[in-house]
Amino acid sequence: MTVKRVAVDLRMVGARPHGIARYALGIWNGLPALDDIHFTALCGPEAAPRVHSLRPGDALVTARRPFLSPLEQLELPGLLARAGVDLLHATSFSVPAFSRLPLVLTLHDATHLSLPGLASTAAVLYHRTVVQRAARRAVRVLTVSEFSAAEINRHYGVPRDRIRVAPDAIDLAPSPHAAPRLPEGVRADRPYLLYVGNGKPHKNVEILVAAHALLPEAPPLLLCGEGLERFVGPGVHRLNGVADDELTALYRGAALFLFPSLMEGFGLPPLEAAACGAPVCLADDSALREIWAGVAPLLPPHDAARWAEAIAGLMADSTARRALAQRCAALAGQYRSWQPAVDAALSGYRLGLRLAR
Repeated sequence: MTVKRVAVDLRMVGARPHGIARYALGIWNGLPALDDIHFTALCGPEAAPRVHSLRPGDALVTARRPFLSPLEQLELPGLLARAGVDLLHATSFSVPAFSRLPLVLTLHDATHLSLPGLASTAAVLYHRTVVQRAARRAVRVLTVSEFSAAEINRHYGVPRDRIRVAPDAIDLAPSPHAAPRLPEGVRADRPYLLYVGNGKPHKNVEILVAAHALLPEAPPLLLCGEGLERFVGPGVHRLNGVADDELTALYRGAALFLFPSLMEGFGLPPLEAAACGAPVCLADDSALREIWAGVAPLLPPHDAARWAEAIAGLMADSTARRALAQRCAALAGQYRSWQPAVDAALSGYRLGLRLAR
């Protein structure tokens, strides 16, 4: 029996994994030990200490060039060839432009092409050339929602029958003993509003700041993540560099979790917050509508007054807030396993290896 080798790209994994890194780790950690397929973890310098070989035949290869830099295009083909890889699972839109290896590609969304005004010209060009070619030649494209599948079909031209949908999963474990690290002016024994994510334009964080300014009696608004420095206002606080146990404590202590994003392929933070007991309000848009309709308030993404009204109403009604938290927690309970994503990936690997014979 010939044993084939599949590389899984984990180069984006860092000390504090974000959504795509959590997906890549979820796939890697969930893959079974197989007699006919062995796995190689393609790591960056920060990822290597977090990735452990769990199966017989596993290997780890470290890339030296920065993730998503032009230099990675020079390094990856040779690195994969020397590692004896027969198929690559690109777990993000970082793909080798000059490799002809069979490819399984995960695209979490099509934001760079569906909202081109929010991305740089270079990013749009990269997606219209390198990523689009990779998506069209991939034996299978994996994604995380029906919304994203439709967007990938529309913007990248991938036939719908070559796209498989399998959702992300929540792998944060609520820590009942961890205390949130709160900025000065925010107290754990007082209510606070919470947003977790980055400050990119499509995240629409400014609507939260505007809504908060309409509520002079509102609790502090805590913005947790990177690139949030420009969002300022009375009672608005920022927090960066949060470890997982601190994050679960922040979620657990939030009176409301607010997520106004204009475009999400899935939207993991609201489900993480819900799993930790927080009631959630979201924008009525993209995959958020698909996942949360009938469970949580879905609010117009550009209407600060409606956000302020919803926040004020829930803060004044603790019974409604508890009922919302219970509905949100029940939904989050449906997203506890990476197994559907692992099964979709493994099915793609077997298809690609079979077609390459």
